[in-house]
Amino acid sequence: MAGTYVFDQVGEGERARLAALEQVYDGATRDRIAALGDATGWRCLEVGCGGGSIARWLATRVGAGGEVLAIDLDLRFAAAHDRPNLRVERHDVTAGPLPSTGFDLVHARAVLEHLPQRDEVLRTLADALAPGGVLMVEDFDIDGPMADAVARYWPAGHGEAAGRLMAALRAAFGAAGVDTGYGRRLPAQLAALGLTGVGGQLHAPLLPGGTPFLGMTLDRLRPRLLATGLITEAELGTAIEVTQHQDLLHVPNFMVTAWGRRAG
Repeated sequence: MAGTYVFDQVGEGERARLAALEQVYDGATRDRIAALGDATGWRCLEVGCGGGSIARWLATRVGAGGEVLAIDLDLRFAAAHDRPNLRVERHDVTAGPLPSTGFDLVHARAVLEHLPQRDEVLRTLADALAPGGVLMVEDFDIDGPMADAVARYWPAGHGEAAGRLMAALRAAFGAAGVDTGYGRRLPAQLAALGLTGVGGQLHAPLLPGGTPFLGMTLDRLRPRLLATGLITEAELGTAIEVTQHQDLLHVPNFMVTAWGRRAG
C-alpha cells in the first residue's frame, strides 16, 4: 500500500520478516475469522496480503464455490499459489476504487496504520462489503500505556530497557508517518461508519526466546531506532539478545483486532 512504509521491502529479508509475523499473529487471525461461522461460498478481500498466508487459508476455507481476492503493491511473496479460487492482484488501495465490491469478508492486518489516508481507506473497505458482510481490521497499539504494559511483561531486570525500546519504536514509527495508536481507535472507527455488532480483542502473546519476529523486526529497524536517540546501539543489541534467550519469555507488541458487520 502506498505511503512511507517503515520497512525496507528489498530482498529476502522482507519475506523472512513477513513469515515471522505470520508465525506470531496468524493463529489469532484465523481463530477470529473462524468464529464468524461457516465461510463456504464466501467472497473475501485480503488487503495488503503480504506473504499471502491468510489469503491462502481463506481460499481453503471458502471452498470451490467461494472466491478470495488478495491485493498489495508488492506481489512477490503471494503470487505463487495453487488455489484456483484465489486471485492475487497489484492494487493501491489509496489511489482509486477497489477492483471489486460485494464481499462477505474484508480483512486487513498491519496495513492501515501505515497509510496517511487510513480513515478514508477504512471507509472504502466498509463500502466494499455486501449486506451482512464483515470488515475485520487488525493494527498495532504501541502508544503510551500500551508500550509501558509491554515492558512489564519482559523478563525481570529488563523492564526499564524494554521501556526505552518501546519509546524508540514509537518514535521511529511516528517519524515514518505511522499512527502508533490506530489499533486502539479501530472499534470506534468501525462504529462511526455505521457497522453493527462491533467488537474487538487484544492479542499480546508471551513468546519464547528464539521466536524470530521481534528480534528480526528490531534488527531491520536498527537505523531508524538509533536515529531517535532514545536507545543506544548497546541497549538495542541487548534487547535483541533477550528475544533470543531460550529461557526467557517476552511480549512483542499489542495487536488489536476489530470487526463490524454491514447491515443487511
